[in-house]
Amino acid sequence: MFTPALTLENFARRALLALLLAWGIALATPPARAVEEISPPFGLSWGVTKNRLSSLLTGANAKVVEKRIVSGRDMWTVEGLIQTNLRRTVFYFRNDGLVEIELQYQNSAWLDSDYNSFLGLLRMSLESKYGAGKLIARSKNPQGDVIQTLTGYEWTQTTNAIQLVYFSAESPSQIFRMVSLHYKAL
Repeated sequence: MFTPALTLENFARRALLALLLAWGIALATPPARAVEEISPPFGLSWGVTKNRLSSLLTGANAKVVEKRIVSGRDMWTVEGLIQTNLRRTVFYFRNDGLVEIELQYQNSAWLDSDYNSFLGLLRMSLESKYGAGKLIARSKNPQGDVIQTLTGYEWTQTTNAIQLVYFSAESPSQIFRMVSLHYKAL
């Protein structure tokens, strides 16, 4: 026989049990580690003007080796910033404010395995700061006699992102390899 009081009592017991179970799980689960905010490298901040960056580069004995416009943005290629295996740094400006920095790492003595190790170390470092990255590219394709390899990961926050990319192009007579780290204001 159906009795509403008994059904309500069972419902209340089940709800209380579910609440206690959820509370117990919450207490047993360690709190999530705070994720750092993605910010540009070298102690810079987004929106730094070209004049300010120019004076900072002069103070660091770095040289702008190329300036051009790419996709409506001013692009400066800079060499001479001191960081292990950093070949060049590319700065992008929109409306005279810094919006992206690309660090390009190369070492002529490295083999493919060295680049993969370097990529892995950078990825682990980024994941320790910003959480798990998202795989955005993984391919190995022949283009004529050239084999192109591309691997990329991305970390995105509300207003900033980082992309970590490995690219290689290998032919029987030449090899080009690079790891790049793109810091972006969104």
